[in-house]
Amino acid sequence: MSKIRDDIEHLHQYGIYIPTKTILITGEVNEEMYERVMSNLHILDSTTGEITIKLKSEGGDVVDGRAIYDAIKNCKNAVRCIVYGECSSAASFILQAADTRIMTNNSFLMLHVGEEGHTINHPRNIERWHEFYRYLETWSEDVYLARIKEKKKRFTRNQLKSMLQWDKIIKPKEALELGLIDSIGEIQ
Repeated sequence: MSKIRDDIEHLHQYGIYIPTKTILITGEVNEEMYERVMSNLHILDSTTGEITIKLKSEGGDVVDGRAIYDAIKNCKNAVRCIVYGECSSAASFILQAADTRIMTNNSFLMLHVGEEGHTINHPRNIERWHEFYRYLETWSEDVYLARIKEKKKRFTRNQLKSMLQWDKIIKPKEALELGLIDSIGEIQ
């Protein structure tokens, strides 16, 4: 019995708790997070039943965030994501991949179009990176807009662009009204 308990505690250190099919996603979105989440999703998606993600992140790398988004979208099981505290930047569109999206009462979202950080000083490279970042900006707008339009059919891309000109802090009530989450509250 001690070996099983040690194994469960060891897995819990990696952000996965198998008995409740729960994954903990915290901290900066980066390659390490991507690898951990992918492994954890693979383990939990190999069984049946809803997967729960508990999310608290300041965001980070948009490419790793998109990879996590795709991994969640491709789960055969339903995925429920619960936001605790901060869910910013790349983490905010990771949230959008879940089938059920919940924010706790004291949490918040921060949406923005992100920043360019990989430009190399040769003019052709700068142009290519700018083109790629415009593509990423459009992709994140598409993710947010699709979820918002589920609830607000007449919401336009221009309204979203206006909202995203600067970092947009969104409290749970506004997120619910926009359709970026499905419910508010403390969840077990």
